Amino acid sequence: MKVLKIGGSLITRKDSYRQPDAPNIAKLAKAVAALWKKGIRDFVLVHGAGSFGHALVLRYGINDGVKTEAQKLGYADTHAACSELSVLFVKALVDEEVPAVSLAPALLITQKNRRISRFNEAPLEECLKNGYLPVLYGDMVPDSVLGASICSGDQIVAHLGKKADFIVLATNVDGVLDGKGAVISEITTANFVDVSKGLKRVENDVTGAMEGKLKELLALDTVSYIVNGEHPERLEALMSGKVEVVCTEVKKRIL
Repeated sequence: MKVLKIGGSLITRKDSYRQPDAPNIAKLAKAVAALWKKGIRDFVLVHGAGSFGHALVLRYGINDGVKTEAQKLGYADTHAACSELSVLFVKALVDEEVPAVSLAPALLITQKNRRISRFNEAPLEECLKNGYLPVLYGDMVPDSVLGASICSGDQIVAHLGKKADFIVLATNVDGVLDGKGAVISEITTANFVDVSKGLKRVENDVTGAMEGKLKELLALDTVSYIVNGEHPERLEALMSGKVEVVCTEVKKRIL
């Protein structure tokens, strides 16, 4: 099994509120369909929430948990928005003849203090076994300590990535960039501290931005690739097992 993550920055307009990026959704759906039609079907697709999730978490003040009635309404509204985006993306995939099924993390995952403590993977496994593409996404989920909390797409990827062959993360840049804007070809536990000093800090990102992604990935034994999803041919190449493309490879240091 492989894991493909489509960043929220690719499929939504993050500088707007609850706005999909329809052209990019269509383009990425075609890229996924190309893989499907080539017979590459043993993967799970995860996507970010972008402007459908971040703004609502901040609006309702639910980044630190859900306790009050007003916050519960915020939880429900945020979940509805994240589900809405997933339906838009899945519909684009279906239009490209990919039998994609959206699986709501709020019904599959429980967290404890923002970390996944239970993940019912049975529906996902059934999808794969029966020839469907399971699609998960960043969502608000129940939390045994906080009432509810954000479960980012990156956390889902990290959980599923423990037993994946490899992970591909599609973003809106060519990979992880250094302070001069050049692509860093490889990130390991050995150079992460130096790399993190040059990472751009993103205001109001409630899921940890690039630094958070890298920390999740470096905790895995699985190799990951961060690639520009605005060049679908690169994404397709990596998912096909061809790594000679512009991207950043992320892995634990091999001694």
